[in-house]
Amino acid sequence: MQTHSQTSTPSVLNMQDVKILTARLAQVLAEEVDLLGAMKIKEIEKLQGEKIFLTNAIEAQRKLIEKNPHLVESIPAVDKEDMQRLVLVFNDMLQENHRKLMLAKEVNHQIVLAIKNVVKDHTVSKTYSGDGVTHYAPYESLSITLDKVI
Repeated sequence: MQTHSQTSTPSVLNMQDVKILTARLAQVLAEEVDLLGAMKIKEIEKLQGEKIFLTNAIEAQRKLIEKNPHLVESIPAVDKEDMQRLVLVFNDMLQENHRKLMLAKEVNHQIVLAIKNVVKDHTVSKTYSGDGVTHYAPYESLSITLDKVI
């Protein structure tokens, strides 16, 4: 007798679902690449929910195959060929996505460094030497002492 807590193993893997999920994830990655290219970083956040959902759904299918390797035998040859072509497209898009992410990260890093240098170069403070002569120094090297009795 089977209880509700037990589940039966599917006899056939639904390759159409796997192909649709993989193709859509490749599309989402392509959209992300376009947004990265246009440096529209804020708009990428809108894609993250769907990207996570698709990734989790594909991972669930991978785990199903891992637990039930015999399901691969039920996949028609034409579906296997379609999936191989789709995986090649997906991998190309994944590599382009990674390349654009690294480029955007480097651009962001260079912008932050440039801003830091401009602020550092243009932010100075007045300091006085022991003989009362005024000097200008960057804030990062400013040393303050207070010699006052209240």
